[in-house]
Amino acid sequence: MKAVKNNSVYFPDKEQEDLLGVLDEIFYFLIQHFAETIMEETEHIISRMNISDTLAERIFPQLVWWTTFCSPIGSEKITIFQHYLQLNKHRFENKGSFTQDVLVSWLSLNPGFYHVLECESESDRVFIFKDVFGGDTKIVRINQRIFLTPKRGEIITGLLIPMGNATYITQGGLFHIPEELAQKVLRKIIPYFKKHAISTDYDFNPQLYPSLAMITLNMMEKVYEK
Repeated sequence: MKAVKNNSVYFPDKEQEDLLGVLDEIFYFLIQHFAETIMEETEHIISRMNISDTLAERIFPQLVWWTTFCSPIGSEKITIFQHYLQLNKHRFENKGSFTQDVLVSWLSLNPGFYHVLECESESDRVFIFKDVFGGDTKIVRINQRIFLTPKRGEIITGLLIPMGNATYITQGGLFHIPEELAQKVLRKIIPYFKKHAISTDYDFNPQLYPSLAMITLNMMEKVYEK
């Protein structure tokens, strides 16, 4: 599916501004109530990777978001985001269908891998990414103040969060795979996904992301060692 330009990605409307506030709340919620769980989960994943501290620091933000939105925890086996929704259900019941639909879409998030196709704004904050597994293109706005600019030809991995109107944002620390390594990484992660996926739809396989990230990082570590 081809991405269609939409002014809301450049100038968020009131409902999207409210959703940005929800994302801030989720971050503070996980820090306040699940900081220890987050650290244990991410450290466990990183401990299985034979990578440098530098690469570990670079992938850490995406593992935090994966743990928050994708990894069931505790005896209830629900995600941190689901815990947040349960505690704040009363606040969202009277919200409009736009907000409710977006929040429901966040229940099926999964960090992905994307080709960087082009930049779509003078601010260098809006980009077109193409999903390496599904082939869909996405209009993405990078939301943090300081960030490494994606370059055409790179592959980016990280969590893209739907904001309605066919637009997405990122909340922090996209991981960049340089163009010279892109095809080598794809030749490893695509067959791994096909072999281990429980659904042909990438989004329904969040359990695979740590392994796909590990394959990617181990390949990059070998290059950096030379």
